Amino acid sequence: MSSSLSVDLREAFRQAALELPDAQLLVVERARDSSNRRRSERSLGLLAVVLAYRAGPRRVWGPVLLDLLAPAMLARLQRLRAEPPVMDEEDLRQQLVLEVLRAAAGMPLPENPIYLRSRLMARANQGMWRWLAREGRRQSRQHSFEALEEEGR
Repeated sequence: MSSSLSVDLREAFRQAALELPDAQLLVVERARDSSNRRRSERSLGLLAVVLAYRAGPRRVWGPVLLDLLAPAMLARLQRLRAEPPVMDEEDLRQQLVLEVLRAAAGMPLPENPIYLRSRLMARANQGMWRWLAREGRRQSRQHSFEALEEEGR
């Protein structure tokens, strides 16, 4: 992976677009076209991509979904802080991608698709905080080799 999530997402989207048939590419283009569409129309495009991701193949639709959510993901990453050497920025990026895809695969879809983007990101955010808390607890239980030697273990 490169050092930039946006570059990785863009490249993955290009690769996935090569595998989509023309009819599905039209769905993707409609979902990506944000300049001349109302919010409700963009939300319906995102809903169509989420449903396609759930139906599969996920290796193709995952990058499309991540491309649509890239601005929200980048904004979310800016609010997270890496804790080197335990957790670096790459770990945070990978976990956020995992959480977004997990949310898209399994969360209940809202009745009004206008809220889909915010619900997906809220669910991914919740997953990130749980992961960070779990990782913090795990790290607090670990001791350095030097500390164990001092205790005589």
